[in-house]
Amino acid sequence: MAQANTVDQSGAEIPIAVDMDGTLILTDMSWVSIRRVILRRPWSIVGMLAKEFTGRRAQWKRDLAERLVFDPAELEYHEAFLDWLTGERAKGRTLILATASDRIIAEQVAGHVGLFSDVMASDSNFNLRGEKKAEALVSRFGERGFAYAGNSKHDLPVWERSGEVIVVNPERGLLDKVGDSADTIFE
Repeated sequence: MAQANTVDQSGAEIPIAVDMDGTLILTDMSWVSIRRVILRRPWSIVGMLAKEFTGRRAQWKRDLAERLVFDPAELEYHEAFLDWLTGERAKGRTLILATASDRIIAEQVAGHVGLFSDVMASDSNFNLRGEKKAEALVSRFGERGFAYAGNSKHDLPVWERSGEVIVVNPERGLLDKVGDSADTIFE
């Protein structure tokens, strides 16, 4: 895991990439989408399952996102973490929403929160999760050039390449896997 390195070579604080599902919000937008779209249109499940089993998860996420109607204000946010992010932004840190959820949904949440300077998210061709998220962040900010806030085992590859490990609302057993490398923990 990464060691804390909250400043870059110029002395500026490194940006914070923030996961959305289970971290910023206390739910998973895939489940919200499934409940609001598939359960209302059960015939659509066949096409979604076909895409899942043929390795096109990013496409079924996009299909759900295009059909989902929701109000980001209705979501439950991790308030203590959101307050901390507000303080970090006030200090001048750049905040990026980096999520495996589809960009359509992520941009609505980011717009509602109003703290993020950019959104990195899945689209119809690319599922931004795990190692792919780590690669995208390293490509943009460099090895150890970003902090990362996440909550699940899928975030381990990202933390391995981040300069600061922020664990938020950890799933069961995650803190054992992260060990002493966590710089900040919000439970």
